[in-house]
Amino acid sequence: MKTTLTVLLFCAAPIAIFGQTFSAPDTLINEVFETDPTPFMLAFPSGQDDDWVNYDADQATGFCVEPPDETPGGWFWDGDLGIEDSDSIVNNVFTSCSWLQNSVRAHNWLILPPVYIPDSSYWLSWRSLTFEGPAFVDGYKVLVSTGSNDPAAMQFIPLFKAAETVTILNGPSLDLDDYIFSEGYIHANGFTDTNYFFIDYDDFGTPFYRGKLEPHSVSLKDYAGQTIYVAFLHDSKNDNLLQLDDILVANANTSSAHTPQNVLRFDVLPNPVRDAAYFSWKMKTPQAGRLSVTDNTGKVVLQKSFASQDEGRIFFEIQHLAPGIYLCVLETAAGRATTKLVKM
Repeated sequence: MKTTLTVLLFCAAPIAIFGQTFSAPDTLINEVFETDPTPFMLAFPSGQDDDWVNYDADQATGFCVEPPDETPGGWFWDGDLGIEDSDSIVNNVFTSCSWLQNSVRAHNWLILPPVYIPDSSYWLSWRSLTFEGPAFVDGYKVLVSTGSNDPAAMQFIPLFKAAETVTILNGPSLDLDDYIFSEGYIHANGFTDTNYFFIDYDDFGTPFYRGKLEPHSVSLKDYAGQTIYVAFLHDSKNDNLLQLDDILVANANTSSAHTPQNVLRFDVLPNPVRDAAYFSWKMKTPQAGRLSVTDNTGKVVLQKSFASQDEGRIFFEIQHLAPGIYLCVLETAAGRATTKLVKM
């Protein structure tokens, strides 16, 4: 993978071997897919690999790339399909196809290197999109293993499950009641959160929900003190395209400069940061508010309001910001929580 990732893994290794010899880093894995990682990945898992694995278990021919090009097997590097404005900043992501020959079910595994989880404050975060909904929603699973990274060993257990479209009852249409979905989370909260999809049209002029990258996170507290493998398994059947970005394993308990009584936690990860950051918070009592990021002149460079909630997360792209120190402000009726962001 990229140099930054390799360094992070080397930093994590002494913790697993020597316990308290070194303090745990806040960020253990941070992959943003700026460059194509596939040449540096293993094609098959051996069980105890130290590298990323891109395993095309289905070995089926895909139809997700326009001829004469062929759809790559497994995961492949591509542009962000969720960018509505083609003139905006280009973002690169990791992509997998489930529209396969003979309607074979996709089995594309992206397996992270082993990572030691120092304590219960660490989380796994990522962003994902399904390209074409609701008729062809791509489902996937996030799995974890404390032993082998080989799926054949059957040691992976689920951390998160995204639903796929199983049956079209009446359509295609934009009404979710016209479909049957598998168990799991449906993208954009069942295509109700317009931050993470927009209406597009296929070659026949039929409207569909085109997904934007949506942030997700799961706690790794159950694996504190253990070395784990995390895997993203794209296992949809006869759907379309799934994309992943910004895979992060990091500590969620970074300290804030000031928090009002109602705010239990206000964090930004990773920090320092180069490309994109997650802002997260937890309150005693649900409240609505606003998140702002200001530069050293006091100018607001990023801002977003949020509805009443006791726990929330907001994702910001920050490639366009100049390197420096920024003030992050979480403002509610109870007061202002602040912390600092270092942009590299």
